[in-house]
Amino acid sequence: MTQQEILDRFGSLEKLITDTNFRNALKKDPRKALAQELSGVTIPDNVSLIVHENTTNEMHIILLPDAEVSGEDMPDDDPMEVVLDKAMADKSFKDLLMIDPKGVLAKELPDFYVPDEFKVYFHENTATEWHLLIPSLETEDEDGELSEDELEAVAGGAGRRRRRRRRGPHIGRRRGGKGPRCRKRRFR
Repeated sequence: MTQQEILDRFGSLEKLITDTNFRNALKKDPRKALAQELSGVTIPDNVSLIVHENTTNEMHIILLPDAEVSGEDMPDDDPMEVVLDKAMADKSFKDLLMIDPKGVLAKELPDFYVPDEFKVYFHENTATEWHLLIPSLETEDEDGELSEDELEAVAGGAGRRRRRRRRGPHIGRRRGGKGPRCRKRRFR
């Protein structure tokens, strides 16, 4: 089983967005949690698993090795897809993106809005280092409306209180547009 197939199975687990116990177990010992949850999947011993969690104030984007990108992952006309493809094609651009993600995104995508207090991280999977992404915890009030905290964050408020939601709707939206799609929503 390839790295991408294992990561796809991991990403399709519904427990990632609903089960706090599973999320905590995954953060504590990812290898053990995956072995229990994904039957028949063996992760090589030389692979280091690193867990990242998206929150209302942080977004993690994981870049896959070139060999793992398939034809169905090729970009549509989404500007974020163009940046991701440029990162995969140009090592110096990828290095810069990983060092200063907000600066590079601001330069490459002038209409891509990221609030000052929001952090964006890019990570690259390798043969010996796999980054696992835990999406924001889904809450009962997923009604499509912005919470008070999210409204404050959009308006430039302090945004100190944190409410966990599935995704930060204010991040990456062009003014008056829809949010970005990343690799067929694999980065949720």
